[in-house]
Amino acid sequence: MMRHLHSIMRITWMDKVTNKKILERRGLPSMEDLLIRKNLRWTGHLMRMSPDRLPKQILYSQLSSGHRKNGRPRLLFNDTIRRNLKLRDITTDSWTSLTQQRYKWRALVK
Repeated sequence: MMRHLHSIMRITWMDKVTNKKILERRGLPSMEDLLIRKNLRWTGHLMRMSPDRLPKQILYSQLSSGHRKNGRPRLLFNDTIRRNLKLRDITTDSWTSLTQQRYKWRALVK
């Protein structure tokens, strides 16, 4: 994608323009922003599901047995949600009630 934007905007590698600057000039979101948006949209969909659905059960479940490998623990989905909510300036204590109002949640995520 970036190669095509470079050619459309007639920017060569010698111009030393970063990808971030090119995306800002075109008014396009970064890849990180797109991933955060997709993650929060899926989270809203997940929170509106009925409790008997498997994806929601998996979100709230915990392993009863097993062990982890040495080193830093892997990032959990809930940790990712909290991090993305913080990046979007959404309060972490009331976000579950916001997801029930689909149109407001979508506007907030965008």
